[in-house]
This record gives sequence, structure tokens and C-alpha cells, in this order.
Amino acid sequence: MPAPLILTFVSTVAFAIQLLIFAYLYSSHRVRFFQYLLLAWGAYTLSKGLKLVDVLVLDIDHASLATEVSTVAAVGFTLAAAFAHRWDYRLRGRDVLVGAGVAALLALASVGGGDESQRVVGLGLGAAQMAAGVLFWPSRGRVRGFRGERLLAGLLTLWGVHRIATQFVSTPPGSTGYLAVHAVFITLYFLSTFAVIIMVLERARSESERLHARLREAERLATAGELAAGMAHEIRNPLAAIVNATALLTDEAGLTPDERATTLAAIRTEARRLNRILSDFLRFARPREAHRASGDIREVVQHVGALIRDDRSRASRVDVRVAVDPAVPRFAFDRDQVIQVLWNVALNGVEAMNGRGRLSLEVARQNGDVALAVSDTGPGIPRDRLPRVFEPFYSGKPNGSGLGLTIAERIVVAHGGRIEIDSEPGRGTRVTLLFPLEAA
Repeated sequence: MPAPLILTFVSTVAFAIQLLIFAYLYSSHRVRFFQYLLLAWGAYTLSKGLKLVDVLVLDIDHASLATEVSTVAAVGFTLAAAFAHRWDYRLRGRDVLVGAGVAALLALASVGGGDESQRVVGLGLGAAQMAAGVLFWPSRGRVRGFRGERLLAGLLTLWGVHRIATQFVSTPPGSTGYLAVHAVFITLYFLSTFAVIIMVLERARSESERLHARLREAERLATAGELAAGMAHEIRNPLAAIVNATALLTDEAGLTPDERATTLAAIRTEARRLNRILSDFLRFARPREAHRASGDIREVVQHVGALIRDDRSRASRVDVRVAVDPAVPRFAFDRDQVIQVLWNVALNGVEAMNGRGRLSLEVARQNGDVALAVSDTGPGIPRDRLPRVFEPFYSGKPNGSGLGLTIAERIVVAHGGRIEIDSEPGRGTRVTLLFPLEAA
């Protein structure tokens, strides 16, 4: 088989494979300019296939009218893709008809007009290819471009230069010049395919990032709405109690001194509750940055244990046990924040036991972490509530703000750690705070 025929056959197969790759990518990345490039690559593949038909079936050594039409159509679709990329151009039915007419006329001129007409058509196609390359070059007014644009622009421009240059070079089939010209053409085609794939994938990645940013913004707004609804719900009850109490106080004749004192005490209690809710919300909304310094976690646990023992109003009948593994080394943490977390978790356990039971504070090493475990002998947490314990304003206590564990989780995560909860109804709850050890 002659070398030119082998070269045409191999390039046809390669073009068909690349066309299949384009078709696969287009199924998930339907960009308009890519659609037109897909049509252009399809026309190039058809042109190569028809050239085989010309030689093997029609037994002619020059391009047939159909082959020339497909070649002109390929360049036309490439130019349409450049317009679509630069100005979001869309092919209309009228444009397709005009383009088909131009392609037929150019093909007729190339096939039946002699060498001079063929050269003029080649020069025109080369100029159109170069124009497509210029249009694919990123414009100055655009905020950002995509990887692959400059590469594709440069390759299409070189491709156009190659088309123009070949019109002035005589390359008999089978000669070294013929093989060199076709090798350059195939190289430019393959590299252009590579550049198009980079562009499409980069645009898809950019679009995915933009959609993820929108999703995060929507989630942030949804969270803000939930927080606002939660705050309104939590504040409404204390306010209603205060309003009712003030209404009672306006009726001076209807209250005994003891009733008046009880009503004033209720106002003070609800006011403190409001202050606690607002303070917790501010800590949640504007968390203080962790200022970590090397310290001994034993002192923190002993301090919190002593606070629980001394709080006779809430833990009068609670047996507080503290166990610290002496092998736990010093590590970096924010002392005030860890005390706040441990106090909130321990107080939750005390309140869950209604002030009577056993509260255990344990410190041990767990793999590469320091584990602070707080265990109580309370009723436990139902399994259906466990996934919600860290949600803002979700509380199992009648007067809880629902932000204690949320703030605790945020502080632990800021330290690079995590919180684990193991609870079984009727057998108590164990909350483990895990803080990563840092090498000194």
C-alpha cells in the first residue's frame, strides 16, 4: 500500500478516535463553542474518510467535490466556534444555508477551477483559520480566562499559516515534503484537540466552583434564617413571662407582698435567661480566636471538677470523680476556652442527672490525641436526638439555650479536634473531647 494512503488511513482512524473523545466530553459539558468544534472535528474526520473513498473506490488522485465541501465546512465550523467563544454567537438556520452555499461554491472552485483557483481557496481557508485563532485569544476586557485558550489560539493560527504556506510548496504524493507537510498538519490537529480538551475541562471546573460557591452562600443564608428563627423562638418565651409579670405588678391592690416578691423574682430570672441566651448567641456568632499555649490539662480538669463540687445549688448530691493518666504530656491549648467547653459539658451531665448521680472526668491518651471524657449516670440521650445535639438552639432542657454544645464543638474544632458522644437510654452519656497532641 502506498505511503500516502497509509498516512491517510492512520490519520482517519486517529481523527475518528479524537472525535469520539469530543462527543463523550460534550455529553457532560454542553458549551456552544464546543458544539461547533465538535462539528468541525466531525467534518475533518469525514474529509479524511472521503479522501480514502476517493482513492480506493473512485480511483482518483485528487479530492472530490464532497471531500472539498467537508474540508471547507470544517474551517467554517471552526470559525463559528471562535465567534461563539468570543461573542456567544449562535448559528441560525439562515447562517447554515449561507455557509453551505459558500462551502459548495468554494469546493466547486477548488475542484474545477484549476491550480490557481485551488490556491485562492486554500489561501482563504488559511486566513479563516488564522482569524479563528485570533478570536480564541483571551480579550483584555474579560476578568479571567481559561487555561488552554492561548494554546488553542496559537495552534489555530499556526494551522492557518500552514494552510497558506502549503499553497506555495509543491509536494508530490509520497515525497519527503509531502510526508513533512502532513506530519505538521497532524501534529497541529492533535495539539489543537489537546488544547480544546483543556479549555472544556477548565471551564467545567470553573463552573463547578461557581455553583459550589452559590451553594455555600445559599447554605449560609439558610443557616442565618434558622438562627434568626431559633433566636426569635428562644427570646419569645422569657419576654412573654416578663410581660405577664409586669401586667400583674400594675395591679397593686391584687397582689400580696409575697406574690409581689415572687413576681419580681420571676422577672429577674427571665431577664437573666435572656441575657444568657444573648451571651451564648454572641459567642456562637463571633467566636473568639483560640490563643493556644503549652499547658497541663490536669490543672484544667481538676479546676472544673472543683467548680462542680462547690456548686451546691446544682450538684448537691453529685459524686464527682476525676481520673488523669500521668502519661498525658503537656500540649498547646487555650486554657479559658477548654475550661468553658469542659464546664458546659459537665454541667449538661449534672443537669441531666437532676443534681444526683456520678460524674466522671477522665483524661487519657488515645492514639495521637488527648481524650477528655465526661461521663454521667443520667437517663441518656434517645437515639433519634443524637444527630441533632450540635444543632444551634436545639436543647433537651426546658430552659436551655441550645448553644452550649454548638459552641463547644466549634471551640474543639478550632483546636483541630473533634467531639464524640456515646449515649444509651437508661445508662448515661459519655462525651469525649479529642485534642491533637503537638510535638514540642
